[in-house]
Amino acid sequence: MTSEPVHEDLDLDAIEELCTAATPDPVFAARAREAVPRLVAEVRRLRWLVEYGACPTAGTTGTEFVLPLDEEMLAYFREMADVLVERVGISRAEAVARINAMYGTRESAAWGVELMGHELPEYWAYGTYYSPDHRHRLPVGDPLADVDIDFSTLPVRPAPPKDSPFWTLEE
Repeated sequence: MTSEPVHEDLDLDAIEELCTAATPDPVFAARAREAVPRLVAEVRRLRWLVEYGACPTAGTTGTEFVLPLDEEMLAYFREMADVLVERVGISRAEAVARINAMYGTRESAAWGVELMGHELPEYWAYGTYYSPDHRHRLPVGDPLADVDIDFSTLPVRPAPPKDSPFWTLEE
């Protein structure tokens, strides 16, 4: 990560003028004027991911998740989202946002996702939604181990703020 200063207010007019001056082609200049606001919005989104502590490749993965995942782990993370949607009853957008906020940070990415595959997707998914009960236990996804857990009394963790970059899907 660099220590360059963050410039929140990009001067779109100046950028547009530079685009126009850089080419005499009016069609190219018009396309540049259309693209610049989208590019500026994307730069702001990526900066925000960094500010929220997302992993360095966040926002560039081409999936709904902010961390890079191979095909096997992408399927696993999607199973985690399925667990939250089907068993907890939240929207897919919220499920993905919770997973991104919990596992898409620099700290989480540093220890790697390979470890996760050794447990059921439920094990990791439930931890993004529930806080431990009064006995400091979380559900693990195994019906036998979870038999005496009353899911209706488990404390619920707050979802990430709606304006955070962890919300990558529309509700």
